[in-house]
Amino acid sequence: MNPRNGSLGTQYAGPARRWAEKHPLAVIGIVLFLLLAPFLDKAVHIDDPLFVWTAQHILKHSGDFYGFDVNWTGFTLPMSVEDWNPPTTSYYLAGVAALFGWREIVLHSAMMLVAFAAAAGIFQLAKIWCERPLLATLIAMSTPVFLVSATTLMCDVPMLAIWVWTVVVWERALKDGGTANYFFAALLAGLSVLTKYSAVTLLPLLPILGLMRKRRLGWWLLWLALPVAMIGLYQWGTAGLYGQGLISAAANDATESRSTGPGGAAGKIVIGLAFLGGCLLPVLFFAFRLWTRRDLIVGGGIILLSSAANVFASGTDGRFGLPFQLQMALLLAAGLQLVLLALVDLWRRRDAISLMLALWLGSGFVFAAMLNWTMSARSFLPLAPVAGILVVRAMRQRANRQDHWAWPLAISFGISLMLARADYLWANSARDAARQLASKYAPFQKHLWFEGHWGFQFYFQPSGATPVEFQRSVLSPGDILVMPSNNSNVVPPRSNDVVAVESPVFPACPWLSTFNARTGAGFYGVGGMLPFVLGPVPAEKYTVWRVLKPQRLLPPELLNNLAWQLATSADPKTRDGRQAVELARRACELTQYRVTVMVGTLAAAYAEAGQFDEAIATAQRACALASEQGQTELLRRNQELLELYRGHQAYHSP
Repeated sequence: MNPRNGSLGTQYAGPARRWAEKHPLAVIGIVLFLLLAPFLDKAVHIDDPLFVWTAQHILKHSGDFYGFDVNWTGFTLPMSVEDWNPPTTSYYLAGVAALFGWREIVLHSAMMLVAFAAAAGIFQLAKIWCERPLLATLIAMSTPVFLVSATTLMCDVPMLAIWVWTVVVWERALKDGGTANYFFAALLAGLSVLTKYSAVTLLPLLPILGLMRKRRLGWWLLWLALPVAMIGLYQWGTAGLYGQGLISAAANDATESRSTGPGGAAGKIVIGLAFLGGCLLPVLFFAFRLWTRRDLIVGGGIILLSSAANVFASGTDGRFGLPFQLQMALLLAAGLQLVLLALVDLWRRRDAISLMLALWLGSGFVFAAMLNWTMSARSFLPLAPVAGILVVRAMRQRANRQDHWAWPLAISFGISLMLARADYLWANSARDAARQLASKYAPFQKHLWFEGHWGFQFYFQPSGATPVEFQRSVLSPGDILVMPSNNSNVVPPRSNDVVAVESPVFPACPWLSTFNARTGAGFYGVGGMLPFVLGPVPAEKYTVWRVLKPQRLLPPELLNNLAWQLATSADPKTRDGRQAVELARRACELTQYRVTVMVGTLAAAYAEAGQFDEAIATAQRACALASEQGQTELLRRNQELLELYRGHQAYHSP
């Protein structure tokens, strides 16, 4: 049998294996159904509401997909400002819901079909690039980033599906020619970018692959003008609809929002490699099939030791304890092994495929770890096919060894299922909380407020609860405020102005987290240092407050800006050192004194208030924080201000 038809290997011959080799897509479909069926009733979660709300709006205004307002971060903004993602996924959800309704099971079933399209595309690509395409596909499917992402309603898996089919059709066009092949490959390339912008890293790979295959320039390059034209038309069209092109707006926002993170650039590389290893974890379990015993003892030992040293030396280890550090070192070692696999494959084979795999891995890593505005497992999803194909190609190099692949694959699927289950329980806990709290408080309160967003907002707001709008919402005595402990854009009220009514806890996974600031898990981005963390998980608690005094809730950024103005204004009538200290201290408390700019503002406020000892100590703390996080410009600026405070002078803006 031709091994490219879907071979799992030459061992374990039997009827089941032979059937699998004859019907690889059926195997993929059955496995995918068994994996995802338990999660079809998963609650709308994280950024899912943005895609669902857009889909609901599309059914009413199909040509104006972002023509509505949303309070997603504590401020009511046009959707075209709040969400930069293209609307392709929302159009798909809108079409499905128009036929079958908006129930979670319907939407997740539709996304299961997308996941199958992605897996089928990986299989077709693996048929071209390696000798065991079914095994390569199963490895890619067993990665945590694929399985967890496949349980969401976001644009990541749709983009991956279009991405891999682009490469498949492009390969067919380069081999067989044909106007239809080139046209559809170029059309899919543009559509992938218009599903999620990160697919733009695919476009340079297509001409490189073409040059490697054709060995010369040719008219076929002109087809790549089509995706560029599609992107340009979308930019022009959205500029007409919303006053700004959404592609350039997204790029500018990503540049402005990008943070250096702990440890500076070196810390970002370490965290990025740990994310790479965690998102594509099966590579670690196949290590015994990929290397000789000597390689494992010598090379593995060096990688593990260097991983541990990097974790401890790069400023990424301080807040979560030794178990977290050990997990990070292990995932970092897995990420380094994947990079090494790509380099070894390129060195040994030196062909078009090995070069493409190396470039695909490298460009994807640079975007996800260095260029994207936040470190997120979702940004590493396009690398899942690379991981599966690289493992299979490396196993071919070790073909003289007994080739057991079942156990590593089973372990990979088992861990990914546990992660998907943990994420599922967390998502459903927010839905349970929203429904129970709404039934208890919505009918009896004159005004029910809440903070936090994601799935909690999706289920709580329809009950009549109002999301707090920072700077505008005025909470009156007797109002009820509900605040989740693990959510976004949450600003605690002043303890003297409210009284706690209750703090109910809603069950989630107590020992595995995919997203929690207090564990360091950040599968969905925004400050996480690992895609998932094994260890005790704080309970999903929701505090219900009764308001005692009228108040506005202000986020740390706004408090910081007001404090800076009161401390440093050139107008003496505007300056108020005492109030500046109060506001700046509150901003620092809300951010755990981890934001350099806010600590620097507190130092300036102390100086304006004449408390120069406190100003000096706080400025020194800001300098240390800037140094730890690799913020060279902030370090220089705070050092200058420190010298000013040592001379008992406050800083005033020119």
